[in-house]
Amino acid sequence: MNKKTITCWQPIQWMCFMENSMEKKKINKIAFWPAIIILLCFIAAGIVWTEQVGAIMTKLLYGMANFFGAYINILSLVFIILAVVFLIGRYGDVVIGGKEAKPEYSMPSWCAMSICSGIGTGLLFWAMGEPIFHYMTTPAAIAAAGSRRAGIFAVSQAMWDWSFVQYCMYAICGAAFAIICFNRKRSLSFASLIECATGKSNKHLNMLITAVVIFCLMGATSNSMGVGLMQIGAGLEAAFGIPQSSVTWLIAAVGITIVFVLSCVSGIGKGLKYISTACMYFFIFLLVYVFICGNTEFITKITSESIGFMIDNFGTMTTMMNAMAPKDKWFADWIVQYWSSFIVYAPVIGLFLARMGKGRTVRTFMLVQILVPSIFCVLWIGVFGGQTIFLQTSGTLNIWKAVNTSGMQATVFQILGTLPGSKLIILMFLITVTLSFCTLADPMASVAATLSVDGMNADDEAPRTQKILVGCILGGTAYTLVATGGINSVRGMFTLVGLLQSVALILCAMVLFKYAKRCYRLPNCGCLEKSEAEMTKEEREAEEVEVKKNEWMSIR
Repeated sequence: MNKKTITCWQPIQWMCFMENSMEKKKINKIAFWPAIIILLCFIAAGIVWTEQVGAIMTKLLYGMANFFGAYINILSLVFIILAVVFLIGRYGDVVIGGKEAKPEYSMPSWCAMSICSGIGTGLLFWAMGEPIFHYMTTPAAIAAAGSRRAGIFAVSQAMWDWSFVQYCMYAICGAAFAIICFNRKRSLSFASLIECATGKSNKHLNMLITAVVIFCLMGATSNSMGVGLMQIGAGLEAAFGIPQSSVTWLIAAVGITIVFVLSCVSGIGKGLKYISTACMYFFIFLLVYVFICGNTEFITKITSESIGFMIDNFGTMTTMMNAMAPKDKWFADWIVQYWSSFIVYAPVIGLFLARMGKGRTVRTFMLVQILVPSIFCVLWIGVFGGQTIFLQTSGTLNIWKAVNTSGMQATVFQILGTLPGSKLIILMFLITVTLSFCTLADPMASVAATLSVDGMNADDEAPRTQKILVGCILGGTAYTLVATGGINSVRGMFTLVGLLQSVALILCAMVLFKYAKRCYRLPNCGCLEKSEAEMTKEEREAEEVEVKKNEWMSIR
């Protein structure tokens, strides 16, 4: 074999070695399997005792909203403030991965993945569903239901619920994981987060938190995917007259699970990138089509007023409760549940988003993760929510009656049916829902697989077998919840766990400020050649001297 042949063969050998070494990564069985078993037991209870579990969950949800709702609301507002502080502060200049690091994704691909990975199928339906609920069941503190002010509030609140609050949480968590993984060479795990926040390593605590996070992530994602299956079933019935049934849901679940598992296995730079890009084309087409073919004048007016209302009242819209109106349960049904679910997702989505930050400054990372998806959601809800309010107020379609008689999933397709070329639009909407389903399931399966494997770095992909296992569990659980009718009884559980998950959220904020400040004072943005955990005592002391020296120089 000549020298040239050897040179060509070496990269292939290296790639094979890396793949084999990744496949041999040790599965954290103590954290993964107990979490999965408890999850399946809880779901089984929800299926067998649907009404009883549902009643208990509803009671617990309202109890949590009454006693801890203020904590959830204020925490959400604080994270918006923290994000603004970071965007305008000097620590935003820290380059993730060091000054020599190069971005791995182009800006358009990055923006597409940022939008799609955090939206899922929810925005597609609730952009039309949520405004009509707010319009007809307006909270007492805002306006009378069905009034002009209620209509503007309805669209504005939906915009706020789906935009800045969640993405500020995601951005802070993502930046925290990015800095400790790329700059300090820590593993991509909650164990690293806890150790960086407390300065101590506690194996049992790390195992417990990882198991809780896997339980929350898998449960919440399965539930969201179950809702997505119901939406796809309603779409097939509207577009092709195929009645909703267990067989329809099973075929949809198997097909979509195969697609998102293949996407997940191929890695973030291939599968998710391509699906997200395709999904964005459908998003943009539907957005433009509804804006032009809907009542454009009404849409532009209510979108403009709703944005203004949001700017004027974002504090109230984040922290609204039912003081002096105890019978008003609006806050418990909407914002407390929204913020709690975002808290559940934030640390794990941040763990996923961190991998896109390499080569960007923390400020750029946070700007993209907050502004790009938030602006998109505001525009999407302005168009689709505005058209929904128009149909209701003009008498073209009694949407509220349809919601109460046919359900939200079917009503969405009735709304689309009022547009020109409705059959084609419903078909394209259904394709978009399917793609969005995959862009939600792919990163969640990837993160769950990553959490269940020890020693993962930010550049590593979890073993394929673990991704396939997690994907199959997610798909199978989602189908079971829908087919047995247990989906409504168990969904409250994962909102309740948001109360516990808020600890991880706070730890992310602490770690981000602590390590961004440290990296700002060090050469090359504090980027190390080896893991911070492997530094000797002398190296740590020398670095501490460097930090204090540069801090003193900046003060002078």
